[in-house]
Amino acid sequence: MDDLDKKILELLQDNSRLSITEISKTINLSRPSVSERMTRLIDEGIIEQFTTIIPPAKIGHGVSFFVEISSIKVPVEKVVELLKQNPHVTEIHCVTGTINYVVKVSMPGISMMNIFLTELMKYCHVVTSVILHSPIPHRNLKPL
Repeated sequence: MDDLDKKILELLQDNSRLSITEISKTINLSRPSVSERMTRLIDEGIIEQFTTIIPPAKIGHGVSFFVEISSIKVPVEKVVELLKQNPHVTEIHCVTGTINYVVKVSMPGISMMNIFLTELMKYCHVVTSVILHSPIPHRNLKPL
């Protein structure tokens, strides 16, 4: 990955709706060259998807929280599958340390959160942290 690839990635992270023409003009490279580079970045898995970031509260998800999962009482795959099937679970991370997983969830309210946690506690120990506010809700990583 060279400096032009890095610049394309930075531009797309700032605005994934940029056209190839706009990127071409910004970095002073032909449209076919930009298109070829973008195709390669996609093929190599450097660009996984083009997406939109929406604040959960703006679409009815009034409470977001992290769940630390440990002391799993059933096969791990069962817990992971249960989490994957829940559309309110936005992230699942297997981590090192005293816990097994950190999960990020966004739900309409506390009552639904309680139902979710009560079900989850049948399978493992949970520690929950409600997100009060996020000084950096999302940050783009710049290529090194």
